[in-house]
Amino acid sequence: MSEYLLIGTVALIVGGAAYLVLAGAPPAAERPAGPKRALVQMLPGRRVLIVLGAAAAAGIVWIVTEHPLMCFLTLTGLIVIPNKIYAHLYRKRIALIDGQVPDMLAMAAGAMSAGASLMSALESVARDGPAPIKLELDMMLREVRLGIDLDLALDHLAARVKSAEMIMVAAAIKIARESGGNLSESLEKLSRAVRDRQNMEKKILALTAQGRMQALAMAALPFFLLYALFQLDPIAMGPMFHTVAGWAVFLGVCFWIFVGHKIIKKIMDIDI
Repeated sequence: MSEYLLIGTVALIVGGAAYLVLAGAPPAAERPAGPKRALVQMLPGRRVLIVLGAAAAAGIVWIVTEHPLMCFLTLTGLIVIPNKIYAHLYRKRIALIDGQVPDMLAMAAGAMSAGASLMSALESVARDGPAPIKLELDMMLREVRLGIDLDLALDHLAARVKSAEMIMVAAAIKIARESGGNLSESLEKLSRAVRDRQNMEKKILALTAQGRMQALAMAALPFFLLYALFQLDPIAMGPMFHTVAGWAVFLGVCFWIFVGHKIIKKIMDIDI
């Protein structure tokens, strides 16, 4: 009976924490636009279903294995891993778009220097440019064709991509259109500025790579030592996974490892 109570307590703790994380997101009006949180931007009932489904899967694992650690890992993995995978794919796509911004600006500036208008230059980039930035530009041009003002369409583009480079591009185009300056020259200068900024970011990533690897090593080391000690002396380590106090210590260690990893990543995250 005590083991079932232990499993239920762990499931409620992890499931409740996951629900608070998912449901505690700011309202849609205050939340950044874009698909970054598309996996968790759902109705509260669906978030509850995610937690309940993960808890049911953890219960099945408990029935099959009767191992609390496997139950805990199943519950945590089904709640956390899908969103992490989606966030990783989103960041990868945004990084790809950011890398294409200087070439996109150079192509548009070259077309405008040859006598094309801004819309014609953007259409040529949307037609001949690389994916996925051409897809975003094509969506923006479709909005313009439907009657939406270009400034508003640029705001929508910056909100969808949600990167510093695209926000700079949208702001530069709007300012140049309002001030009446040489837009092709402005785009060319912006292309060089964005390229220099990205080169600086790559240098910073290279210099902080050791710190990020240390954060991963420090986060993984306690779990590796726990596994090694369990293999060396499973009787002595048994209370860690078969008593309420042991699980409380384990959850506390996981929490502080998570906090320490986030602090190290924050220190290594240098914004330029």
